[in-house]
Amino acid sequence: MSSKQPFNTTTTATAAESIDLMPYLNAVIDARWWILAATVVATLVTAVWALSKPYMYESSVKISVVNIEDPGGVSPDDRRAAEVLTLVEHGFVMGTTRDNYDEVMLARLRSRDFTMRFIDEGNLYRHFYPKQWNSETEQWQAGFSPDRGATFTRFRDEVRKVQHDELTDIITISMHWPDAARARDWANQYVAEFNEFIREKTLREVDRKLAFLDLQLRSSDVLDMQQSIYRLIEAQTAIAMLASAREEYALEVIDPAAMPYRSFNASRKFKTIVGGIVGALLALFAVLASVLVRDMLKTLAAHRKYYLEQRETAAPATSTSKGDN
Repeated sequence: MSSKQPFNTTTTATAAESIDLMPYLNAVIDARWWILAATVVATLVTAVWALSKPYMYESSVKISVVNIEDPGGVSPDDRRAAEVLTLVEHGFVMGTTRDNYDEVMLARLRSRDFTMRFIDEGNLYRHFYPKQWNSETEQWQAGFSPDRGATFTRFRDEVRKVQHDELTDIITISMHWPDAARARDWANQYVAEFNEFIREKTLREVDRKLAFLDLQLRSSDVLDMQQSIYRLIEAQTAIAMLASAREEYALEVIDPAAMPYRSFNASRKFKTIVGGIVGALLALFAVLASVLVRDMLKTLAAHRKYYLEQRETAAPATSTSKGDN
């Protein structure tokens, strides 16, 4: 039997004693110029990328939903008609209000219907496709047509942000854009346009109801029915007057959007510094990983050599024992 100890057996050596940091340190020292070059290249690449990205500004307006619970006029709960007619009046007048009124208004704020109206009426396409827009003639270049779907997606995901604070019921509408003044104007215009959007929707509904009530009034000869219809007409007229007279009809502005003076994204200098640090760390990691891989290959080669020697040593001993027998 051979007196050699197995390669993978040690006496009392600990893991800490078996770690040699000198090869790693020497490798870092030898590759210092490569690490420096990688840092410089990463810094330059990051600087070029940062310069190509414009500063983004954020402007926000804080609003609250105006819950229209009192339509004005004679309340349907003044039970001066028959009980069944009072229930009809209440449902007819208050049909536009509901328990989740705030959630409905929030959903309409984010809806594609209103968003596309805001984009179309403000012709926001020219800001998303500035190279295809001729500002002098205010027309698109020949043969170009903006992609409405792509514009809506970019506006929804990159420009507009709607946040709802469930604790205070305050809604914050933010606009992100490279032009600070335009971000402010869009935020304020978004609220004003939404109020107009809901006002027009309410007035159309009132006109439809008044036309129906007028038709019913002409065809009814029952006095109680006529009185009920008159109260409904009065209530609908009050709703129309309220919608026409109140500027902040659906949304009340608590804090209008102001001009942002600082961009909300990281500065170009900070991005460049971070890019240089990341490049240096990646280069350092590559050097250390190469040393580790090289040591692993050497260890595997030593293991293979050891087991080959063990097999060669064991082979003659086996042959001798067979000859003796």
